Amino acid sequence: MIALGGGVVGDMTGFAAATWLRGIQVIQVPTTLLAMVDASIGGKTGINHSKGKNLIGAFHQPKLVLIDPKTLETLPSREFKAGMAEIIKYGVISDLNLFELLESQTNIADLSTIEENLLQRIIERSARSKAEIVIKDEKESGVRAFLNYGHTFGHVIENLCGYGKWLHGEAVAMGMVAVGQLA
Repeated sequence: MIALGGGVVGDMTGFAAATWLRGIQVIQVPTTLLAMVDASIGGKTGINHSKGKNLIGAFHQPKLVLIDPKTLETLPSREFKAGMAEIIKYGVISDLNLFELLESQTNIADLSTIEENLLQRIIERSARSKAEIVIKDEKESGVRAFLNYGHTFGHVIENLCGYGKWLHGEAVAMGMVAVGQLA
């Protein structure tokens, strides 16, 4: 199966691939920034339920993830910013150099203000951060929990407000702020 689209498409296709004939191969071709650095990597597939986000799912690693930053040119600004929240998360949890690189930029909220080479570096570093954590803990029984930074509160926000009111990255950004204040 080939998942061409954002995180929801990737999750649904990955879940279908995991369950069809007890698992067939899936290729992820993410077209949103959030899917490029998060949803397409790690094999965690899920479907939302009224009781919570991604409660129905499976771990099913993709055979291949193909990322083309050019697809972001058609992405709405709000979706791009939501993806940047996940990128900032990687800087906070595992890549100080990425965090410092992001801090040194004057505007990372708009695709048109980011040079192509910089965007590629940011995506590569973020994808690598996620992959390195997943390699250490594929099934989320230890260090992979760090990837949930901002997500605990973020998932609550998404659930209580109704899925779709806030984009996933927006809810994660609010969750990171909440966790920071709580700490």
